Amino acid sequence: MRRREKVAILGGGMAGLSAAWRLSEPGWQDRFDSITVYQRGWRLGGKAASSRGPHGRIEEHGLHVWLGSYENAFALLRECYLEIDRAATDPAAPVRTWDQALIPADALGMADRWDGQWSIWPGKFTRNAQLPGEPGASGRELTVIDLARRALELVLDFADSLDAAAPELVLSVSPLPVRWVDLVRRGALAASKALAEATAPADIGRLLDTPLAGLRDVLDYERRPEHRRTWLLSSLLLATARGLVADNLVTDPRGFRAINDQEYGQWLVRHGAHPDVLDFALIRGMYDMVFGYVDGDFDRPSLAAGTAVLLTGIALFQYKGAFFWKMTAGMGDVVIAPMYQALRRRGVRFEFFHRVDALHLDDRRLAIESISMGRQARLAAGLEDYDPLIRIGGLPVFPDAPRSDQLEPRAGLTGLECHFGDDRRDVERRVLRCGRDFDRVVLAASLGMVELVCAELIADRPEWREMSAHLRTVATQSFQLWIRSTEDELGWARPGVTTSGYVAPFDTWASMPQTLWAEQWPAEDRPRTAAYFCGVLAAPWPADAGPAEYLRRCRRRVTSTAVEYLDRHVGLYLPGAVTEGGFAWQLLCGAGDATGAAALATQHISVNVDPSDRYVQSVPGSDEYRLRGDESGYDNLVLAGDWTDSGLNAGCIEAAVMSGLQAANALLGRPRFHRVRGFYLP
Repeated sequence: MRRREKVAILGGGMAGLSAAWRLSEPGWQDRFDSITVYQRGWRLGGKAASSRGPHGRIEEHGLHVWLGSYENAFALLRECYLEIDRAATDPAAPVRTWDQALIPADALGMADRWDGQWSIWPGKFTRNAQLPGEPGASGRELTVIDLARRALELVLDFADSLDAAAPELVLSVSPLPVRWVDLVRRGALAASKALAEATAPADIGRLLDTPLAGLRDVLDYERRPEHRRTWLLSSLLLATARGLVADNLVTDPRGFRAINDQEYGQWLVRHGAHPDVLDFALIRGMYDMVFGYVDGDFDRPSLAAGTAVLLTGIALFQYKGAFFWKMTAGMGDVVIAPMYQALRRRGVRFEFFHRVDALHLDDRRLAIESISMGRQARLAAGLEDYDPLIRIGGLPVFPDAPRSDQLEPRAGLTGLECHFGDDRRDVERRVLRCGRDFDRVVLAASLGMVELVCAELIADRPEWREMSAHLRTVATQSFQLWIRSTEDELGWARPGVTTSGYVAPFDTWASMPQTLWAEQWPAEDRPRTAAYFCGVLAAPWPADAGPAEYLRRCRRRVTSTAVEYLDRHVGLYLPGAVTEGGFAWQLLCGAGDATGAAALATQHISVNVDPSDRYVQSVPGSDEYRLRGDESGYDNLVLAGDWTDSGLNAGCIEAAVMSGLQAANALLGRPRFHRVRGFYLP
């Protein structure tokens, strides 16, 4: 009988948890002796983590919003909630099903500039009757020809929205004037009809240049912002469709990856997009949403063209239910905690407070022989396992600091220390040995940590060196506000909206009132508005100071920038929150009489400069250097994370889940895309 193997999963982010989910399916003990997840600090989730602070307030790592096209992430979450069956096992929990955990959120907006002034361009994608993550769905139904056709259908939707907003606008002084939105509609209908009748991909290029050719001549591009948006959207979509044909993406076996060596904006212009498209609100919003700026420099936008087209296509044309879905509480509350509970019930072990320091090769350099770790805390006497969850309002959640009641007394044990892992404060050095503590390893650390803990592997193999040299990460920043007034009282009439494309660095904000029910504020200081802001942060790594000092320095800079943003710019969204003297700090819950930086310090600020927190970018030319989950080059090591070549190759929850599932498939000896959904590879 074959000896059952021990599996060590290094990292408890979404990729590591997804790998554990697939590995621990029913009957897993017949193959494995144990599955153990090693996690630095006291909470799971990685970049998807959240915890609870004062008054049970939700404190996120950043702004977490799911797209309705995240088939694998939704499928996993639905399986998880079905398995834990809270209606039967935990009826006191207020979130018992997946559709109570995430709800449709179809209000969105883009910040747009016109004549030096900012305005919000509101939008809404019509909901459909589908649900993401349905059993039996493949996510591979969309073809490249469908993508071109649906791009033109989007023009029709856009014309309908303009028609409703400005039905009186006409483009002629003739007795029978023609409305300009009707011209948009006619052109798009003609192009869409032609595409529907195309018999071969080569026909598409011939059909695209005529239906909307005269649109620019009848639009008042220079004086009407809605006309300008119409032309730029048409130019963007037609350039995309032309590029699909001109670059042979319809037939190229590499699919969209064939153009991932090109920068997206430059690719659009090369295929005929108007140069102003590069400053179009939709394009700026896309770069903002994927943190697509080299080293956090807004003058250096960078996004691989194939990834951009793919993401746009699946987001716009494959969403189910709604374009966005938002968590009804923290992501740690409604996604990570249920996964932890389900995995624990399956028998997966979790070793918290274990920081991975290095992977070591055996003498033949064929496998991982040992793993060096720092243990950051010991459990209190009599405890075998650390329970990371507490309950707030009946909901299992992660606290904002380690649970000291479960740990040996120790001075200075704080969230900051556990996060950065100062090895001088470790209570123990551990070395895991192959054959004793593990047989197989799933490396599910983030890219920034991989570069630190895999020095031997990088020195040993050129593909690891190239990956380390060509893949890029960027720091991010965010802050959350809890405000006493309602959004309507503050001058904003579209609660639940998500916007992007605004001034740097906090270019993205989201209205999150759907989370307030889960918090426990005192009656005299209860918020009625929750506002989340985020963006990239220019903060290089390695740092030029110790981790704690570097974080403090970056935090001061983020706080200063956020105060300036609130004083000068937040009035676009919440005009009632700004006075002649700047932001009305007295509106903040928990701030008392404090103003400026002191008031903002009472809210939640997230400064993500640590290697494990940095966002993985999709810059041109980097795609070919990503390693697949089964391409570590070492016999007992598989890889998981949104930095791997999963097919999606973008920094998002869906990519992390896909990578984790593929890593498990590799370890189990299954095909790479076994039960993996999506239109991501040819």
